[in-house]
Amino acid sequence: MKKTILMILLLLTLAASAYAEDSVIVQESGYTDITSNDNPQEQENTQVSENTVQEENTAPPKQVDLYINDTGVTLSNFPIIENNSLMLPLSELLYNMKIYDFSVDSENQITVTYGSKIIAMHIDSDTAYLNGNPVTLQAKAVLINDTVYAPMRTVCEYFGFTVTAYCTPTLMTVRVNDKSAEKTPSSYVNSAGLSSKTPYLIWVNKEKYTVYVFLGSEGNWEQVYSCKCAIGADKTPTITGTYKFYSLEERWEYDDFYVGPIMRFRGGYAIHSTLLKYDGTNYNATVGKKLSHGCVRVRPADMNWLVSYVPLQTTIHITEK
Repeated sequence: MKKTILMILLLLTLAASAYAEDSVIVQESGYTDITSNDNPQEQENTQVSENTVQEENTAPPKQVDLYINDTGVTLSNFPIIENNSLMLPLSELLYNMKIYDFSVDSENQITVTYGSKIIAMHIDSDTAYLNGNPVTLQAKAVLINDTVYAPMRTVCEYFGFTVTAYCTPTLMTVRVNDKSAEKTPSSYVNSAGLSSKTPYLIWVNKEKYTVYVFLGSEGNWEQVYSCKCAIGADKTPTITGTYKFYSLEERWEYDDFYVGPIMRFRGGYAIHSTLLKYDGTNYNATVGKKLSHGCVRVRPADMNWLVSYVPLQTTIHITEK
């Protein structure tokens, strides 16, 4: 009798320890594995192959850490591993990717729309249709406790997201990033936390010899215009930093040419037109090179657009890249 009681106490102790704060749950093929991740010898990372969770058919990791656009995501439903493919609760994955057009009809047809792209799947089928073109999934979409699970890599990559995953015997770290957002000028100025006293913002990217114009407010800038520019020569470089457009001037005159209009943002630094002869023809219309005394030169038509729309006190942000 004493042995029986001791055995019950031991089992209860083990069960309690499984629910410690560092314990996680990953489901595989219908069973639930509850394990504590506390082995320091199991922390060496190995990159996961393109479409699989692990290179070999070993036990799945006990924890999955998910990051979408570098923000940690806590899922209310645990991931599962099926046929060496990571399956995530689809509605939660899409919501955190900011994809909101998701539906499941009465015949278990799954439809996800993002921009001009559509994925159609059916629960318990390993076929998906990407804008009508059939592909074979690594694992079937499934319904578990009213939650739809689907292979995350197919969904993410089709909608233009990159997926990278690193795995130890106990921990998998998955990062999902929007490729288009990483490349857009709007995403840069929004992530940089730039503000302006006006509804406009200007960013001069010296590496790309480009002036970008945005409309909106801090964190919600949308690009509305861009044009090529020339910048300061190596010995007289264009300064970098964040400034205010504080003076609008008609022109600066020189012996053989003039420039104007002028959007001055610091001392003798300004955005202005390329060099013009006094008869209105081009003296030097070159852009896309380092050749000024520090100012940013744009073609006359672009300069006229800038002064027509961008008001005084607008922020001008200048970077090397």
